[in-house]
Amino acid sequence: MVPARPAILQVEHLRVAYHSPRGVIRAIEDASLEVGEGEAVGLVGESGSGKSSLARAIMGLLPSHVARLEAGRIVVDGRDVTRATEREWVRLRGNPAAIVFQDPLTYLNPIMRVGRQIAESVERHDPDTTVDRRVVELLDLVRLPASCARAYPHELSGGMRQRALLAVALACRPRLLVADEPTTALDVTTQAEILALIADLRQRLGMALLLISHDLAVIASACDHVHVMYAGATVESGPCDTVFARPAHPYTVGLLRAATSARDAERRFATIRGDVPNLAAPVTGCRFADRCDLATDRCVAEMPPPVAIGGDPTHIARCWESTRADSPEACT
Repeated sequence: MVPARPAILQVEHLRVAYHSPRGVIRAIEDASLEVGEGEAVGLVGESGSGKSSLARAIMGLLPSHVARLEAGRIVVDGRDVTRATEREWVRLRGNPAAIVFQDPLTYLNPIMRVGRQIAESVERHDPDTTVDRRVVELLDLVRLPASCARAYPHELSGGMRQRALLAVALACRPRLLVADEPTTALDVTTQAEILALIADLRQRLGMALLLISHDLAVIASACDHVHVMYAGATVESGPCDTVFARPAHPYTVGLLRAATSARDAERRFATIRGDVPNLAAPVTGCRFADRCDLATDRCVAEMPPPVAIGGDPTHIARCWESTRADSPEACT
């Protein structure tokens, strides 16, 4: 893939496993993505596809006592952080990259006022500024009244808490915001407001965005580029308009069908048959093979290489069916 802008984030063929007494869970088998400066990139897939594990790997937040980064590379703002120490990660988190999680009530301290939590982030990452004034600026930036500074998290609505968590992240002046399912627990109206706020902040601050979601409509409305993950691997990527209009991987096709309100002859919504595979079991071929109507013996035996669809180097899929239809050359 040829980047349109200088990359703020590059993930190359990442492999992550969780080691426990019950066995090894290969949560990420082969994940790659790139986010350019000021670009909005989406990461989409079912629950259990490895999206959140990838987000935590990018931020150095994997649990060190069980997680192992077995292969691949992570580059943030031109710096290889694949083997960064915890001390080095402390300096990197917040600026150039910050993260917002899906459940702010879990990540906000319940016994600390919201303003104090934002102030802590300001003091750590912007110590030369006037803290109280900066807190008010940040609350205004995320469209919260200054009175919220004295509130405890439980006194705010879900949407207000998510805005407060955004204020904590923005206090670091990040050039990349990783948003892990930031609207999942919110109603449709509040979800739209949060997405509009994030889009506005991107434009005003020149900030890049990696938006993680299982909702294709959210990704389509907010992102320029999308990566589709399945069972820990990137199976398709490309510009949103291209991937959603001409999906090349059967999994992407299934996700798009399941996202519509259309019903079949029996009045049932479209679904993808079967379940996500057990990531503790070794898989030699395509991880989607046992759920795919197009699967052949080769799909079961060999992992397909990434292929440029229709000769377009920005649209990549890992599927033997795509390989037969397009150039057999692998894209690296």
